[in-house]
Amino acid sequence: MSKTVPVISGDAMFWAYDVALGVLFIEAARVGAETPADLRPSWWPELEQDLRTHALVGSSFAVLLDDFSVEQRHVLLKCVVEAAHRIEARGGVSRDEVSTWPDLEESATSYLRGAEHINAAPLVELAEALVDLAAGTLPPAPAERHWYYGTPKGRIVQGG
Repeated sequence: MSKTVPVISGDAMFWAYDVALGVLFIEAARVGAETPADLRPSWWPELEQDLRTHALVGSSFAVLLDDFSVEQRHVLLKCVVEAAHRIEARGGVSRDEVSTWPDLEESATSYLRGAEHINAAPLVELAEALVDLAAGTLPPAPAERHWYYGTPKGRIVQGG
């Protein structure tokens, strides 16, 4: 079973660890959902569903940032950054916390691939990479390789 999700913007891409991306996207969906309804854009329910779907299907399909409008991408990234800050403030995400998420149809142990705790630092780094990728400022990976974000060890180089 693959653990990687391609995250693509234009001609640039990186790989993300599916667990980290899922945790970040579920928290980002919560961030947006907590915004007062009168301040949310009319298309928010579709974006929220996209975030939750990506979180649940993991490596089954790519995150294509170009599929979002400029405004949607802005809101998505704003929610992702806030999600990363919240997770960082909590010191990460525990299996006990994940077990309370109504989105999951599987056990927290399965979802987290057996991990007891997901550290915040790789999630913050992943959020920053999403912002940089969308802005076109993500530093290139070494020749014929790709960045891989969100792993328990943080960013690593993959391929080659």
